[in-house]
Amino acid sequence: MKKSICIEKIFLEHDFYDRFAKVAEAGFQYVEFGYWPGRDIDRIKAECDKHGLTVTTFSADFKASLIVPKDRAAFLDYLAQSIEVAKTLGCQNLVIHSQAMDDTGAFTSDGSDLDEPVKLYSAALTAQDAARMAEQAGVTLVLEAVNNISKPGYYMTSCRYTGNLCKVVGSPNLKILYDIWHMQQMEGNMVANLRKYADVLGYIHVGDCPERHEPGTGEINFDKIKHVVCDELGLDIVWGFELDPEISSADCVQKLAAF
Repeated sequence: MKKSICIEKIFLEHDFYDRFAKVAEAGFQYVEFGYWPGRDIDRIKAECDKHGLTVTTFSADFKASLIVPKDRAAFLDYLAQSIEVAKTLGCQNLVIHSQAMDDTGAFTSDGSDLDEPVKLYSAALTAQDAARMAEQAGVTLVLEAVNNISKPGYYMTSCRYTGNLCKVVGSPNLKILYDIWHMQQMEGNMVANLRKYADVLGYIHVGDCPERHEPGTGEINFDKIKHVVCDELGLDIVWGFELDPEISSADCVQKLAAF
């Protein structure tokens, strides 16, 4: 199992660039973060090289939305820039969403004024082009469904949207990011959905529900989920710990090491 620490959530008591060393000191080999604009990419690469870390993912959309037709060119342009960053960092997965959010989590383009068919057709057309770019670059785009409780107005809120979009596009380089915390709130029935969309499952985010703390603090049966994904389905994908620690970062990663 590849376990990745999200340094946008854990080790927040340290400077961003110092968090890489903390991840390595905790015994992890994989790390992820959010948005790259404003970050020193060369320094991130140097920190990863120094500490033997691999960046597993970061966000590859920012101010343009997948579901907004007029955003299509800007979405693909930013994705192209993100792919170049990924090449520099040796990162194999890039997160995309139905709607653009900035680094505070606020929508920058939400498409709320658009008709339903327009959103779906736009998403399919743009995702198809994005997948071709990913294929050429040798990276995988992972499309994340997000809850509309903490993110009111969010469009793709379930695997019904993200999973079926990936199936329709049919590219091996477009898959879903299954965020356990989001999906427990929006659709539940996680084991059945993981099985249903196993062919397009590309990445998993871990956070217990309802508070999004470390596993064991909420209602989710992670042992069952791990058994289904790893043993039954035989998927060797990244499990990213994107969660809000209930305890100290040091104690949290110690628990996560035994996940």
